[in-house]
Amino acid sequence: METVIILVAYDISDPGRRDRAAKLLQSMGLSRLQRSLYAGRGGAAKARDIARALERILDSETDVADILVLPDHAWSRRIEVGNGRARVPGRARPPGVHIA
Repeated sequence: METVIILVAYDISDPGRRDRAAKLLQSMGLSRLQRSLYAGRGGAAKARDIARALERILDSETDVADILVLPDHAWSRRIEVGNGRARVPGRARPPGVHIA
């Protein structure tokens, strides 16, 4: 089975729930790319586990989370601009604009 990149983006209104979601994602092996954007290696089963765990935290009336499961080759073709500090493990790049 191919390893994939799991990308999670969320918009959570309550700071407490937002903190719990961030800690959950990091505990599940995802790295913070931006304030509400996380990525990590895994598979479809791990993505479903993340979805179930987030469902217990989010308020379905006010919050939303999107979970994308990307083939590794799609992630390697992303366009990256700037000198971000966080990276998916094994994908460090020098600062600047990168088009794979």
